[in-house]
Amino acid sequence: MKVIGITGNCNDQAESHVAIRLMADSSILLSNKPFFVPDFAPRFVMHPAIALRVNRLGKNVASRFAHRYYDSVAACVAVEARGDNVDDRGDARFTAFDGAVMLGDYMPWSDMPESIETAVAINDAIVATTSTAGMSHDFDHMIELVSTYFTLKMGDIIVNIDNSKSHVLTIGQNLTATIGGKPSLKIRIK
Repeated sequence: MKVIGITGNCNDQAESHVAIRLMADSSILLSNKPFFVPDFAPRFVMHPAIALRVNRLGKNVASRFAHRYYDSVAACVAVEARGDNVDDRGDARFTAFDGAVMLGDYMPWSDMPESIETAVAINDAIVATTSTAGMSHDFDHMIELVSTYFTLKMGDIIVNIDNSKSHVLTIGQNLTATIGGKPSLKIRIK
């Protein structure tokens, strides 16, 4: 199983800024598990995201067939370590560490509205939202793009990360997220 992170696909950013990064499966933190703040960076920020689960094998999938390659979606939060050196951004040590992808419960794609919104709340106050309506390229195009470079397999997760929105995580916070108005993710920050 692969976790494929897509950044630069939100808020009308140009395609030249779309970046693909692979993350280890150990970077996944499932709902109702605590996130322990690591000590290798001075601060950690979260970005709202939408995760798509791949349900079949595919390579070089055309966007017109891509809808056959996924069946469920989940609220997701991507965590990024921030240091004093700006050049560290994008480095796998700071974006793909254990627990860096907080993954909520999956919902059937067929139950979702046309424009899917994820809202992330900390201590019951919404701090960030992201929506498929704000994506430069839809998930069908993302499947086409990713399958050009990697063979997609059942269980792979494609995470569309809205890195234009962030919020600092601190110990003691309760993080929750909804997708399509339905609760999907609940994490305690320790």
